[in-house]
Amino acid sequence: MNWRRALSVALLCLLLTGRVAGAQTDEWRVAIYPVLGWVPLGIGIDVEVPPGNGAGNGGAGEIIDGRFDGAFLGGFSASKGRFRVDADLVWAAVGGDRLELPRLTVDADLVYGHGMVGVMVAPEWYVTGGVRRLALKYDIRFGDQPTFERDPGVWDPLIGVGWHKSGDKVSWHATFEGGGFGAGSDVDLGASLRLDWRPLSHFGLTAGYNFLYFKVSDEALNRAFTVKQTLHGPLLGIGFYF
Repeated sequence: MNWRRALSVALLCLLLTGRVAGAQTDEWRVAIYPVLGWVPLGIGIDVEVPPGNGAGNGGAGEIIDGRFDGAFLGGFSASKGRFRVDADLVWAAVGGDRLELPRLTVDADLVYGHGMVGVMVAPEWYVTGGVRRLALKYDIRFGDQPTFERDPGVWDPLIGVGWHKSGDKVSWHATFEGGGFGAGSDVDLGASLRLDWRPLSHFGLTAGYNFLYFKVSDEALNRAFTVKQTLHGPLLGIGFYF
């Protein structure tokens, strides 16, 4: 009876220990990035404007001198076990000019919301899927023609991969995704590399590099407007970790 009782107690302790360990590894790990500054150093905008309807003869061209007016990026991530969720919200006001004739001036406002769900397929590696909502506004002027305005909005399905290496003080995050597939944008590509440094258990700094490229075709009244836009540059911000 004594050895049976001892064995039962040992098995019970082992079971409870396993449950505690499992609960520790399966706890939600949450990061909130309320303040991230993004500085797009590389700005490329290539537009094709249809003629007619008070917009002159239209035209096509690419800006030469990029112009940055401001940008903000905020983010959120949560992981538990094999699953991970990442989301962010971006605003960027950019533009540019081409001085040679015909002169081209572009002003653009970009707002996007972006959410991805990942499943771990190997240690630190995730296959991801999600969606990006792009809300765009363009003011375009060719030479002396009237200003052409268009504000397309699209929903882009996305698939990608993510690499997330977590440590006690330092964590690395790298992602790549592509999509659009004609369902929203013709092409939608995004990538980022970021380092989180946590000098305190619930507070830290994050820094990295962010890249976005998309091609959008928007047709109204049988007149197609096409834009290709590239934004890439460093980001820096703070994070709260729970």
